[in-house]
Amino acid sequence: MRPLFEGPVDIVGDVHGEIDLLRSLLGHLGYSADGFHPEGRRLVLVGDLTDRGPDSPAVVELVQQFVLAGRAQCVLGNHDLNLLLNHPKHDNGWFYGEEFHSQGQVIPQKLADLETRQRVLDFFASLPLALERADLRVVHACWQNEMLALARQATNAVALCHTYAERIDQEARGRTGLDAIDLALLHQNRNPVKLITSGPEERSETPFEAAGRIRYERRVLWWNNYHDVFCVFGHYSVSDGASRGNESSFCIDYGVGKRWTERQAGKTNGFVWKLAALRYPERIVVFDDGSQSLEAAANGGSV
Repeated sequence: MRPLFEGPVDIVGDVHGEIDLLRSLLGHLGYSADGFHPEGRRLVLVGDLTDRGPDSPAVVELVQQFVLAGRAQCVLGNHDLNLLLNHPKHDNGWFYGEEFHSQGQVIPQKLADLETRQRVLDFFASLPLALERADLRVVHACWQNEMLALARQATNAVALCHTYAERIDQEARGRTGLDAIDLALLHQNRNPVKLITSGPEERSETPFEAAGRIRYERRVLWWNNYHDVFCVFGHYSVSDGASRGNESSFCIDYGVGKRWTERQAGKTNGFVWKLAALRYPERIVVFDDGSQSLEAAANGGSV
């Protein structure tokens, strides 16, 4: 846990390796190539800098430059955490020097060499799980006070994650009647690092495919019951018209991590999935094509 910048900020959603869209968005927000804003605004990113898009290493390098210069802050996302935990997934092969395949096609991605891998890991290891100030909170997936209290007492997200994973396994061994889904839900919902970076889950009535595998757990829309300091989060790839928060919360992930599927289908413009930033305190959403929305202001009440 770390203090969030004071003053006006622009909170950027999950980037997922889309370096060109990130640069375009920053230009529309008024930032120079080195992350400076003439009005003194600063950037905050909600994590998931990598995977799926064409150039994850370039995104990490740019954001790291801004953070080191004091012009940006970033929290840890679940995709970033996967790399710290050395968990290969269907969409993070770029980190391990492997191509991204989908439906028999190779999705173009910049692959990481050993030096890049270490630089990425060092940067992700330096990121907090959440940022807060009196009127604003930023987290990747879920703000849950009990779990954030545990995070405040810790100094290393990976160590905290491992500690609770072992504790949950020990507790589960003393219980009867647990199946594999029950155990997975315990690890998701009772590990503070997992809950903060990928949100609460519950058993799904029917299995479904997501992220390259069959899932038996579905996400819980925690923000429907959140009524506290205004919280901005990402993670959920919410499309237009879907629930994006309430008077106390707003999801800034407009699903740019799925943009590659539109390109794969031959689309070259008019994309559904976008990269966006929430301007705060104005609560105006700015997209990578320069368009804007007042959705957050309407969702969060008067500003």
